[in-house]
Amino acid sequence: MLANVYRQYPGYANINQEENETNFNYNSLQAGVRIENRHGLTTQVAYTWSHLLSVVANDLNGLSNPFNAHYDFGSDTGFDRRHILNVSYVYALPWYRKSSNVAARMIVGGWSISGITFIETGLPLRPAYSGSDTLGLGGGTSNRPNQVSAVTYPKKLTHDVQRWFDKAAFANPLAPWDGGPNQGFGNAAKDAIKGPGIQNWNISLFKSIPFGSSERVHIDLRFESFNTFNHANPQGVNLNSTDSNFGTITSDYGPRTLQLGGKFVF
Repeated sequence: MLANVYRQYPGYANINQEENETNFNYNSLQAGVRIENRHGLTTQVAYTWSHLLSVVANDLNGLSNPFNAHYDFGSDTGFDRRHILNVSYVYALPWYRKSSNVAARMIVGGWSISGITFIETGLPLRPAYSGSDTLGLGGGTSNRPNQVSAVTYPKKLTHDVQRWFDKAAFANPLAPWDGGPNQGFGNAAKDAIKGPGIQNWNISLFKSIPFGSSERVHIDLRFESFNTFNHANPQGVNLNSTDSNFGTITSDYGPRTLQLGGKFVF
């Protein structure tokens, strides 16, 4: 076997490296605003910009290249979510709350709206190569493809289910015994692909209907929606460059869900 010539210990296959140490750095900007019961509105807005660069986030037993730890240095594929915006709010709708029309006050008045909105950019994703062996190390490694051009993305969030990104940006690595560089490791960075972001709105409408002068006995009504605007939020992406479905979306965060509830309190 030609690969055996390139091994440090000819005749041996899988030799694992494990070290309980790593290198990473994290930077962030965090800002928030809170309004407490202003004209019936309570809201909180929080924004975080963050950037985590690492070899691996935990320990080195996950190194791709045992000869070069820096091969895995880049934006962390598990925690580097660059922009995060969270908005939560409760607003007492002002209509007919104190109306002299009892029917209007009971049916239209007294409603409140609340919700949580979060918008996040996607995680960096690591492309993978699992084709014919270009390393000759027998195991304990993982490989990535070569990146031959800039990664581009469809402009619409049809982000076409068949193509989250242009897979033509990647090619198979070349083994050193075939004249390839980098000891057969692909040159694509571990953060070469930008994953899908998330935009989610959860909104509820609710009111309390009292019986008599005392509010101790009342009915609570609640209408809730999750992913209110039915926004398409892709989740999984096929990252295996040798798979025929490379670049396709494999899962999502689910469609809109509606929920109606009521409670009698006495």
